[in-house]
Amino acid sequence: MATHLVFLTICIFIDLSSQCSITGYPFENHLSSETPYRLVSNKSFYRIQYDGCTPKKIWMVIRHGTRNPSISKIEQINNRLPDIRDFILENDNLPNGFIKNRDLDLFQKWEPTLNAESKKKLTREGREEMLLLAERMQSKFPELFDNIYSNTSFKFKYTHTQRTKKSALYFVTGLFGKNNAKSVWFPEPLKNDPILRFYKSCTKWYKEVKDDPKLKRINKAFEQSAEMLKTLKVINERLNFSRVSSNLSADDVFLMYKTCAYETAWNKQSKSPWCSPFTEEELKVLEYAEDLELYWQDGYGHELTYKQACPAFSDMINMLISNETYPKVTAYFTHSGTILKMLAHLGLYKDSENLTATNYGKMANRKWRTSFIDSFGSNLAFISFKCNKNNKILTLHQEKVVRLPSCPNSDLCDIKEVISYYSESIEHCDLTSMCAI
Repeated sequence: MATHLVFLTICIFIDLSSQCSITGYPFENHLSSETPYRLVSNKSFYRIQYDGCTPKKIWMVIRHGTRNPSISKIEQINNRLPDIRDFILENDNLPNGFIKNRDLDLFQKWEPTLNAESKKKLTREGREEMLLLAERMQSKFPELFDNIYSNTSFKFKYTHTQRTKKSALYFVTGLFGKNNAKSVWFPEPLKNDPILRFYKSCTKWYKEVKDDPKLKRINKAFEQSAEMLKTLKVINERLNFSRVSSNLSADDVFLMYKTCAYETAWNKQSKSPWCSPFTEEELKVLEYAEDLELYWQDGYGHELTYKQACPAFSDMINMLISNETYPKVTAYFTHSGTILKMLAHLGLYKDSENLTATNYGKMANRKWRTSFIDSFGSNLAFISFKCNKNNKILTLHQEKVVRLPSCPNSDLCDIKEVISYYSESIEHCDLTSMCAI
């Protein structure tokens, strides 16, 4: 079957890090899960079409848009970064080859702006991410995303958080307009939603994965690796901290890195001064530390982690194969942990070996790059197509086509092949027994 994708940016994520690059400052390539969606999204508004095929339904899971940090991170930014800023500004050895006068000007103007009340709230950038995502999806699939709201045609749901609720509200505003969005119905959010946040009720996962001391040991081992020790050394030398007893610690450097990421996400037009101390190579090391942690916490590190995503996967399959015409659109607003576990459940971005504290050098071209696969606003979409007498599924990640392992040579995958390939997930999805201690 001849296929035509009428949009310009096509990226099949086999080796994402080598096939898709983010343009702009080098630091924008390596911001891990705090990367703003504008840097990784397919910005095309062109309609997606395949010859002889008609889209029938779509199921989406969407990470909330760009948000503020947690309360603990806000406290660190407010309490520690002003001291580091003051030391930099009082340093007679600056500017140098890395820290320019313009960077010092940015440090001079920089002040912490967040308080406890703003913790994890959706930001202006996050609102825009959701508005534009909705508008583009409507342009890509006008047959599905009607601009007139119907409670029959659309099913929306968000988790028990401000950031997902606001993301959902701005998404529907992008679809229906500000006034019509007020009439959209949302169910009352659940504290531990079994589809949107399945892992919240998985006691075994918390005990054996998230709260397992081994995860902290893996993180600590990389913190003490040659790559990380070199990074700390050169940052201290570059900022002239090495001449005093109070060197920047690993926690300090990670705080600067995280602030660089957040402020890059919040501000399109201006560079964060906290990005200026880093070269791209050092950012790669810090990014790897993030990738390593999320690989073992939310990815391929433990079978239970991604197997428990079966309720969300089954919800998607059941919606797409149902003989019911409606709803045509299901859109769930959730979190990073759900997106990453779903990606691993599908078998996407799987490297030939595990990420470890000792194989940083070998994993330079890894597929598990959270800067690309887990940005703010990350989303997975599954679209069912009727192609003559056959039912097929198209999968999008970040609005770009991805090919499932069940059909590695085709964009559209026969639904029967998808069901056959993931039959274990569909037929043996007993979260109660899976998560029991």
